[in-house]
Amino acid sequence: MHDGVVIAVTRVSCIVHDDLVYYDQEEVVMKYIGFIKTSLLKERREYKEMFPPLSESEYADLRQSIREAGILDSLILEKSEEGYIILSGHHRKAIAEELGIEEVRCSVAETPAEIVEALFENAYRRQMTEAERKAKIREKEKVQDWVYEKSVIPEIYQLYKEGRIERSLIDQFVGKDSELQRRIFFSLSVEREVAPKELLEKHEREMAAIEERYRKDLDEEREKLAKAEAEKKKAEEALRKDRQELAQIRERAETTLATYEKDREEITEEVKREFETELDNLRKERERREAIVKAKQDEIAGLNGEIESFKNRIYGYESQVALWRHEIARVSELYNRNVAYYSNPALLEVQLQVISEYVESLVRFSECHKWDAEASRTVERYQKSIGEHLRKLVKEVKSRQKEVVSVEESEKVIAAQTPVVTDEGPKAS
Repeated sequence: MHDGVVIAVTRVSCIVHDDLVYYDQEEVVMKYIGFIKTSLLKERREYKEMFPPLSESEYADLRQSIREAGILDSLILEKSEEGYIILSGHHRKAIAEELGIEEVRCSVAETPAEIVEALFENAYRRQMTEAERKAKIREKEKVQDWVYEKSVIPEIYQLYKEGRIERSLIDQFVGKDSELQRRIFFSLSVEREVAPKELLEKHEREMAAIEERYRKDLDEEREKLAKAEAEKKKAEEALRKDRQELAQIRERAETTLATYEKDREEITEEVKREFETELDNLRKERERREAIVKAKQDEIAGLNGEIESFKNRIYGYESQVALWRHEIARVSELYNRNVAYYSNPALLEVQLQVISEYVESLVRFSECHKWDAEASRTVERYQKSIGEHLRKLVKEVKSRQKEVVSVEESEKVIAAQTPVVTDEGPKAS
């Protein structure tokens, strides 16, 4: 693996004869595309399951190696509409995610030969039996056919299946635009029976035009690079000049500093007296400011005393609030108890007296606080509600008259019906 533009992988062609397997090696060049985030790399189940997973010990050894030295070999990818698909390197990608490695080196397989070699790279790097190798070779041929079927238009793939197009010719169509494949195929088919050689020549002319266009783009990029290099040289030259000027400025500064030190030693007595006078003035100014600071500190101390006084008053108010809360709880309990036990319609006066006492306690509570506009609106709203209920009560009582019962008799009835309840609630002082 190199940091250049391409990566070389050994392509192994295998011929099975009886029980022997022969290997013919040639170099397949894959394009190195640099570092890619592991989150962008995708996996296909059919690719991942083509080879048995590493054993636990092998996986642990690989993980330790990556932890110590990093991922040295590029992951081999296939570029598709889904993004980058991993052909070789599933274990390395998984370990990178475990170790928190965000980016890994990658190369891309662009031709069918490169894709097949990438899929079978791990098989030849691991130890396998001869039977396993033969099975993998047969599986490799199936994968090649699958790659052709997915990469070329159906018309060209049909010619390949019929034996009218060789692998070397169909390889030229893989990875090319399907519309371009179809245009080449039908342009030849309209005039005569498909001739692989003429088809290839036509395709080569199309590819030459495309390569020429990309070559022009490459020349433009080279010109831009040359301009950037020239600008870089200019910037470096300007930096060199700036450094020279800085050195000269530093030299002049050192000379000036030396002159200043010499002149400082030659200051006259008159100048010294002027400095002493200025120093005396500064001393007096300091004393004046210290007096001002002391006065401010005394003022702050007085304010702190007032703050403590306010805190004590606030504490007193809080105590009163707590007291009135207990009072409200007591009145509320009294009201609930009276309503529960004095529900006889003849005892309305007793119940109204309880309600009046509860409202009176609320009035005393309100006198201890300051209230905003929202509280005023709330009180007015409940004033209307309570007034409406009282008017309705008066109307109902007038419309439902019965014989008069004295208060003394009512109290006797209540005393007979009410159980003894101990009032242990808080008492107001």
